[in-house]
Amino acid sequence: MKKFFVYSSYYLSVALVSLVLMSSCEKDDDIRWSDVPQAVVSAFEAKFPDAGRTEWEKKRGYYVVELWYQQVETQAWFEKDGTWRMTETDLGRTVANLPEAVQQALADSKYASWGVDDLDKYERPTDTFYLVEVETNGQRDRDLFFSPDGTLLSDEMDRDGNEVTPDKEF
Repeated sequence: MKKFFVYSSYYLSVALVSLVLMSSCEKDDDIRWSDVPQAVVSAFEAKFPDAGRTEWEKKRGYYVVELWYQQVETQAWFEKDGTWRMTETDLGRTVANLPEAVQQALADSKYASWGVDDLDKYERPTDTFYLVEVETNGQRDRDLFFSPDGTLLSDEMDRDGNEVTPDKEF
């Protein structure tokens, strides 16, 4: 019995150390304002002159700022040279926050009876789209991407860590 506890403790310790190491490898790096390149700071200040509280991090090679802008939780993505690539705006869970065409497309879809878990608006230099996360009992959650005119761009299974980046293609 004593041998069992010794081996169990050893394997538990190895598992915990492995878990910590793996999670730290995947974690994005929070950075201080002073570590953000001046070109990014200038672009950010020009685009969001009235920004509230901010937190910076690096994600997949981009400088990403989380901020409160016009009383809404927002994320903005910039390249190292200050080029703005994307803004994500949290729209909450109220379908009325979506454009009418997107509301109608959702109402006409096979997911009309599903619950809305989250809504986000994405703006990029060349396009705008909406993410509608839907859920229902007994089914995997879905991520529905709509253009502003209500066209369904993509219907994907929702996965943890499945983050929309400026490079997402439909």
